[in-house]
Amino acid sequence: MFYGSRHQVEKVISHPNYDSKTKNNDIALMKLQTPLAFNDVVKPVCLPNPGMMLDLAQECWISGWGATYEKGKTSDVLNAAMVPLIEPSKCNSKYIYNNLITPAMICAGFLQGSVDSCQGDSGGPLVTLKNEIWWLIGDTSWGSGCAKAYRPGVYGNVTVFTDWIYQQMRANS
Repeated sequence: MFYGSRHQVEKVISHPNYDSKTKNNDIALMKLQTPLAFNDVVKPVCLPNPGMMLDLAQECWISGWGATYEKGKTSDVLNAAMVPLIEPSKCNSKYIYNNLITPAMICAGFLQGSVDSCQGDSGGPLVTLKNEIWWLIGDTSWGSGCAKAYRPGVYGNVTVFTDWIYQQMRANS
């Protein structure tokens, strides 16, 4: 059972400063061979303004076709869940990720575990609704297992990459 649509990718543009060891600058763009057709189930999301301030109290949403539990198989249906943002200093504490979180990353999830992105969700969206507009603030990057206590999901901080994204869109149009 597959409820998505498939599109051919013409080109993948990876961030030039991506570090596979630390996962810093973990963002890539895909140029599709044909434009997407927006409809009731395929809708655009807005890019944030460079340096857009994130409100830790704001609800955020993740979605993806990834596994629904650690080491599970990918899902046949698109899943979505609400996750709260976690303050970077808290996420960098020795009890959570011990200074592995950079300004190019966002932590989101529940410290008690239970809700998280998982294998197969990488590159998927972390979005928030602000002033009746959906904003893409993160892209699923990494974590330690899936939905574990004190191991929230880590996402690329799209607000840091907005200028780079626009440069790439201009250069590859």
